Amino acid sequence: MDEVKRIFQTYEARPLDVEKAYAVLIPLIEIDGQLHILFEHRASGISQAGDAAFPGGRVEAGENFKETAVRETVEELGISPDNIEIFGEMDYLVSGKRIIGCYVGQLHIDRIEDCHFNPDEVDHVFTVPLDYLKEMKPDVHYVAQRSEVDDTFPYDRIPGGRDYGFGKPTRQAIHFYNIKGEYLWGMTAKLTARFVEILKHERITFNQ
Repeated sequence: MDEVKRIFQTYEARPLDVEKAYAVLIPLIEIDGQLHILFEHRASGISQAGDAAFPGGRVEAGENFKETAVRETVEELGISPDNIEIFGEMDYLVSGKRIIGCYVGQLHIDRIEDCHFNPDEVDHVFTVPLDYLKEMKPDVHYVAQRSEVDDTFPYDRIPGGRDYGFGKPTRQAIHFYNIKGEYLWGMTAKLTARFVEILKHERITFNQ
């Protein structure tokens, strides 16, 4: 019993069946006294080319989620890590066999032009005032997903056999924003919506 107690007193829980881990940063920047969120348009030639996204990428060996979010922001936006202030961790996503950690922080730069973004990863950047986003509601559409059960599945070992209920479709919510011709969707839109939702629930006001 003592051995079991010792193990679980220091054990860090993690989601099962996750094979890949990623982290992103929701980067805030102050422009003319207003808080903005900075977004990237991903460059052509990489995965999800043309999508609006947050700085982020895959967690490398020896890194934690926070370190990944900072490193990827430095690499993609070309700013010093000294100019990145991490406020804290937000809700994370688990999608299939992936987990995506999310952090919120401020970029301490004077102008967008101070971002010397990497053209191999970023086509361009743009910002959206936080107050503007707080007044918007994203469109939400749904994609039906159905489980596939292989032919060798041992139905005889579970109650109900083939009538157990495998294969029933589930619905995944896909969020969309249309921001003056800039489109956010998918994971980026979902994290944006959750970020705004948290701020509104906590009744935080800015520009005081």
